Amino acid sequence: MRNPILFMITITALFHLVFASQGLSKSYRWVDEKGNIRVTDYPPPSAASSGNDSKRGNVTRKSAAARQQVELYVTSWCPYCRKAEDFFRSKGIPFKSYDIEKDKSAAARKKKLDKEGGVPFAVINGYSIHGFNPEGYMQALNR
Repeated sequence: MRNPILFMITITALFHLVFASQGLSKSYRWVDEKGNIRVTDYPPPSAASSGNDSKRGNVTRKSAAARQQVELYVTSWCPYCRKAEDFFRSKGIPFKSYDIEKDKSAAARKKKLDKEGGVPFAVINGYSIHGFNPEGYMQALNR
């Protein structure tokens, strides 16, 4: 190309197109027959092959997501706190969020749990995680 500006615009557009399309792939979160949380790029096996024993009647195990215990200590003005809440919502993981500026008992609990300070602060299945840390959240959820 003879026009360097047009060349840079073209390269930039291609770069955004390639890397933006990677975020469009759908991910699936499901629990396998052993109770392990699986995150895949393909849908879970059908209910017929999920290992549920229909002879037991309509008894179903709680999903692994429902068994998770997630507490999130946040403030209303913190953008990373919103990202943390959005992360758990997007994964379908129930959580309890406490605004430490509006809930003094939550602030006192957080102070006992977290000597470092700062938000967001998550307690997941007994594991403490500072800041917005999706990888850390997933590790604690899978323990």
